[in-house]
Amino acid sequence: MQPPTSLPRSAMTPGVLFLDLPPEIHMQIASFLSYPDALALKHTSRHFYNMVYTGVHLKVNWLVERFERKLECPMEKCSFRTDEVFCNDRVRRIMERRRWHLECRRVPGGCWVIEGQTCRRGLIPSWFKRNRVQERIDHAGIWVREAVIVALIAILIKIFCILFTWALPWLTIGLIHESLAESSGMELLQSMHVLVLETIPQWAMFQR
Repeated sequence: MQPPTSLPRSAMTPGVLFLDLPPEIHMQIASFLSYPDALALKHTSRHFYNMVYTGVHLKVNWLVERFERKLECPMEKCSFRTDEVFCNDRVRRIMERRRWHLECRRVPGGCWVIEGQTCRRGLIPSWFKRNRVQERIDHAGIWVREAVIVALIAILIKIFCILFTWALPWLTIGLIHESLAESSGMELLQSMHVLVLETIPQWAMFQR
């Protein structure tokens, strides 16, 4: 008798698969996960998407845990309404670094992802290292551009101060000359006015 070509699932694999567990066990296991792990499990299938909790309480606990461990904690730019809004560029970068154990302590038992474990060396793939190098170059370029802009602004302010200091005496002299000219002109007009007033009666008497 030929053996059957397909065996029952329970006969093919020893033990019980994770998906074969009751939903109550799934929910109990998911309740022990931190936010990044719960979010990863949630997006593995529709079954876990409708089951795994990734609400505000779990997000806040994750941020508090990172703050207590003195890790990067973007609390000032987080919106807790949905996972899509919460996972902005900075949070995605933090999760990517956590996924590759870049935040873990390089000591025995210093893993933050699986507590009590020791991170293996050479865990980071080469493509991710290249991305990190490119990211650092981009950040360095931004800092260089900002430094150049600040330096140019400082130079322009310095040049303006030098020109103002050089031109201030000449402006003062010009204002003094203008004031003297205006005062001399007023005195001349007053003198002519007095002269005219004195001359008109004499001219009238001469005409008679």
